[in-house]
Amino acid sequence: MKKFLLVPVIIFVGLWLSININADRVTTIFGSPALYDVNGKLFHVRLSPDSEWQIPVNLDEMGKWLPIVAVNAEDGRFYRHVGIDLLSMLRAVTQDLTRGRVISGASTITSQVIRLAVSEREKRKRTPLTKIREFIMALKLERQISKAKILECYLNLAPFGGNIRGVQAASLIYFGKSASQISPGEACLLIGMLKGPTLYRPDTRPISAKKRRDEIISLMEHKKVFTHDEARRAYLEDLPRRKFDLPARAWHYSELLFSQNPGHSHRFDTTLNLEAQTKLEAILRESLNDFPQDITLSAGIVDNNTAELISWVGNARFSYNNDASSWVDCGRAPRSPGSTLKPFAYLAAIDDGILTPSTLLADTSTAFSGRAPRNFDLQYRGAVTARVALSESLNAPAVRVLRFTGNDKILSLMREAGLRHLTQSAQYYGDSLILGGCDITLLEELEAFTSIASLGVHRNLKLLQNSSQTSERIASEAGCWLVSDMLKYNGELSLLARGTLGTKWRVALKTGTSYGLRDAWAAAWTPDYTVVVWAGNPNGSSWQGLIGARASAPVAMKILRVISPKSTWYENPDGLILRKVCSLSGKPPTALCPSVKVDWAIDGVTQTFPCDMHSIKSGQTVVKLPAAFRTNQDNSTVRNKSSELKIISPIPGASYFAAPFDTERKIPMKTEGAINRVWWYLDGKYIGTSLPDNTFFYNMPDGEHVVSVADEQGRSAVVNVKVFTPGRRTQGDLLF
Repeated sequence: MKKFLLVPVIIFVGLWLSININADRVTTIFGSPALYDVNGKLFHVRLSPDSEWQIPVNLDEMGKWLPIVAVNAEDGRFYRHVGIDLLSMLRAVTQDLTRGRVISGASTITSQVIRLAVSEREKRKRTPLTKIREFIMALKLERQISKAKILECYLNLAPFGGNIRGVQAASLIYFGKSASQISPGEACLLIGMLKGPTLYRPDTRPISAKKRRDEIISLMEHKKVFTHDEARRAYLEDLPRRKFDLPARAWHYSELLFSQNPGHSHRFDTTLNLEAQTKLEAILRESLNDFPQDITLSAGIVDNNTAELISWVGNARFSYNNDASSWVDCGRAPRSPGSTLKPFAYLAAIDDGILTPSTLLADTSTAFSGRAPRNFDLQYRGAVTARVALSESLNAPAVRVLRFTGNDKILSLMREAGLRHLTQSAQYYGDSLILGGCDITLLEELEAFTSIASLGVHRNLKLLQNSSQTSERIASEAGCWLVSDMLKYNGELSLLARGTLGTKWRVALKTGTSYGLRDAWAAAWTPDYTVVVWAGNPNGSSWQGLIGARASAPVAMKILRVISPKSTWYENPDGLILRKVCSLSGKPPTALCPSVKVDWAIDGVTQTFPCDMHSIKSGQTVVKLPAAFRTNQDNSTVRNKSSELKIISPIPGASYFAAPFDTERKIPMKTEGAINRVWWYLDGKYIGTSLPDNTFFYNMPDGEHVVSVADEQGRSAVVNVKVFTPGRRTQGDLLF
């Protein structure tokens, strides 16, 4: 007899020693790729590797009712047994022997976890040996992980009909809400399905599902899990009449994330801000009304404080029902950037000390050997400041900056900023490097302009909250501040818009248009956010409306006004100083300079060579411009040298009245008899330049003023004018 009893003991010990369980194998669940935004909101789900909808969550994310109903309905002694329930096994054996067939099983939640996580994955047949194996594994699993973890695994692995697995996916599909939000009746419906996921599906078998749910509700009331009132309300709950789609927002952002993180776990805690994403999508969708059907928009938003990509739309015409072109992520396709890369040439020159915003540059064809780059309007402006040249995106000055700074140096800066598609040599690109003769992606341009917006610190863009990030200073704070200031756009805002956004709202803006009108770009930034917008046809064909300033800039401005309405401007960085310079040349003045102004420079970096454009001739100070500043256009406007230079506007001695609420009292200024370009001064301070045939406008403050002008021959003219606003009490005090 003893030997007979010893046999099962030996068999059990042998099985115990030979059967092992790795807890990681049970707790590691490869569910559906699920993307969560910065606030923990689920916004995108795809099928798991097993083609199932499965979204594992922690036990505390399953709410109050699901765990407690599961334990009381499926395994009442779960917290008291050691993995197998001997009482349940004895009851099951007695019932089966008495009835002559299988009446009930003896599975525990722990053994069910083993079945779902191990046996099903190994495709083991349901035999008594498999059952014994599961029981032994269950005993061992209880020694390795907690009861709470076992229950969590069970509810994440449990099938709920079709290809739905786990309570989170089931809650979202059947009820349109997360597991933490479901009611007692809904919890009973889901747990009731565990007995037969296909038999008790509410969408295909509502009568059976309701009957099974009500049995669970009755059991919960009997066990005092539900109060009588809770049970009564649970009975009255309607069954779901339809299944809900799982979220699939921000498709191109998700594709970008998956492409950069192959083999990642099922949960992605991303940097996307769903609120900002919704706003971006709405703005782009509305903006599409201004374009033909084959033109689309692509845009991204980066948080400058963290270099996190918070919003991304690869193709504003994306739709699951649209043609194939709507699936193209235009933001990841290499495109010609047009003039958008010019700021990097100016930044390199500023950091080299050879350029300041007031440096005079030549917008002429001289010295280009008949291959001069033309501006978008096919005109040359002659002598312009660097500030004007960059803000108006003039080509000839930009090429001159490229040449005297060095192609290699500027190309290196661009690469350090994240423009990875610039793989050729500086000689290969030549002057076209800053005129659009290269290919980059919108994503790269976002990263590059974020470096400028972050005052010279380059970081790779983050898409995952916990991903690593490199950080490197590639330019000076002062240099980036100056470039941003040169591109600062106050905007032509209405009084209502200014009241909404605040008078201190500022944004830097750079546009670009590729050759042949195929790509329209706009990069805009505040200290808080950087935005890049691209407009074009996914197939690369041209359209006459694809001009950066018209097609993309308004969209970029609208995005920033919505995302960053309270942004102020940058504080002055260390090393940035104000110095006196000649109003014409932009260099430190000499005694011959008739007028000086103050402008920014970088202490210890900016060159201090004095002005060389003023000299003495016949006892008078004359202006001598280098030959590079003369243009064919200027020669066509040369007047008779014997004619007298006159100011015909403003009228000498006239008084100009401004409307009380007119904040831009622009006074027209024009000359007669000028030779080539003229330079305007107000009360001895340089205010701008114009061609003889053009009218120059200036926002002149109230008071008595002296307006003077000089041309390239050194001749000058002076008039006195008055400007005042009726209703103004004192200067600078408007009656608003």
